[in-house]
Amino acid sequence: MDIGLELTPERLARLEWAAPFVTASVAAIAEAEGIDDVPDSPRTTIPVRDEQCSVVPEVTEPYGLGVVEAAVAIRRGQLLPAELLASCLTRIERTQPALRAFVRLTDDAARTQADLAGQQPPTGVLHGIPFAAKDLIDTSNVATEYGSAAFVGRVPPWDATVVSRIRSAGGILVGKTATHEIAYGVSTPAVHNPWDPDRMASGSSGGSAATLAARQVPMALGTDTGGSLRLPSAFCGTSAIRPTFGLVPRSGVMTLSASFDVVGPMARSARDCLMLLRVLAGDPPAELVSPAADLRQVRVGLADVATQHEVAVAETLRSLGAQIIEVTLPPLPITQAAASVLVFAEAAAEFRPHLKRGAEFTEDIQAFLEAGLGVPVADFLHAQRVRNAIKRDYANLLGEVDVLLLPTSPVTELPHGVSSHDGVPLIPVLTPYTFPASFTGLPAIAFPCGFSRSGMPVGAQLMGPAHSEALLAAVVDAYQQETDWHTRIPPL
Repeated sequence: MDIGLELTPERLARLEWAAPFVTASVAAIAEAEGIDDVPDSPRTTIPVRDEQCSVVPEVTEPYGLGVVEAAVAIRRGQLLPAELLASCLTRIERTQPALRAFVRLTDDAARTQADLAGQQPPTGVLHGIPFAAKDLIDTSNVATEYGSAAFVGRVPPWDATVVSRIRSAGGILVGKTATHEIAYGVSTPAVHNPWDPDRMASGSSGGSAATLAARQVPMALGTDTGGSLRLPSAFCGTSAIRPTFGLVPRSGVMTLSASFDVVGPMARSARDCLMLLRVLAGDPPAELVSPAADLRQVRVGLADVATQHEVAVAETLRSLGAQIIEVTLPPLPITQAAASVLVFAEAAAEFRPHLKRGAEFTEDIQAFLEAGLGVPVADFLHAQRVRNAIKRDYANLLGEVDVLLLPTSPVTELPHGVSSHDGVPLIPVLTPYTFPASFTGLPAIAFPCGFSRSGMPVGAQLMGPAHSEALLAAVVDAYQQETDWHTRIPPL
């Protein structure tokens, strides 16, 4: 395999381990159909309306409030931003040693900003609301090191666009959350799951999901290449939206795979996720609202890979008026294999300059980056054509139903610290249900829908046409009004 780098004995050993994963993905799509034209994605025509939010639930401590709930309380004068922040910081101090969700805090600056916010009328929908940002997202004069020793000491001079937009809406940065190194993995090894510290939080946005589940902050930022917003949300019992590709600007956010990467909102409810998404997309609402739709107009496609948990979600939605239609997804092994070829190649190209200058990453990531340099151009181009065919198939399917309901992960829990399952690296193990949205660029929302027999959260996801985020959130919000999975608090 020609990778354009000196083939040292160490590098040859890494290639011997990693190259078969690349060649297996290439072989898996060798006979798959590919097309040249990118089909148009269908658009939803189901209206989604904004409903005013005015209820603040009773909670023991302010840290238990969601985004919209806390914002309503602040606007009414029932809660000061400094009081909310102090409650969150106390919660962080108590739970951080067990979870290690944060890699650095900005508590002093946050206190100053909260005090100022308390002296001013609300200037945006997120006025006085604390948030955390994944350590891939630039924050002015606060280290952003991508979870990697190769980038230690990297301090950006300005905020990523998404951080600027949250600050403009009144949000207060509390700190940076742990990520799997350069987001090239799905375990976030440093982070422990709030529901059981001996279990994995998943990743790569594991720090953000864990901090939300632990009620350390009400909202956070994550990124998603092949499932990194949705998988940790499923493992930790929280919610997240992977937006339509290109909806949210990525300026100031590390790139892993340019045609897959998105930045997205993470929170505990669909309503809060959509509120944050609207801010990130540059279209914040003037008032505090939640999405609502007439579910009698919604056709839910129950995927052939659904488990008892998704079937239960479907029955709840049916009781609310939705029509449930059983559907067969386009071939998941082809989708995952073609996506893997592209991510291998794109990530390798992105980090090639760092490899050439001798930057060192953890062994498995180094191996995948080096193996990705050997993807032949012809195979890369064929994977793109297969992608077009899969996009066509999902466009056709989403002409028959309005949203797709499927699991988030085929595995709902894993021990902390593992890097493989039955000898297979975790990325191919955990991503068969998350890659379809990543591969097609379509939006998806992850949300909790139950618990396993051992007491760990289980997550489902809804996937929809391009720019259907409001509909997805409205459907899940309707489900969350009927269930309490998203309100459960881990026994920390």
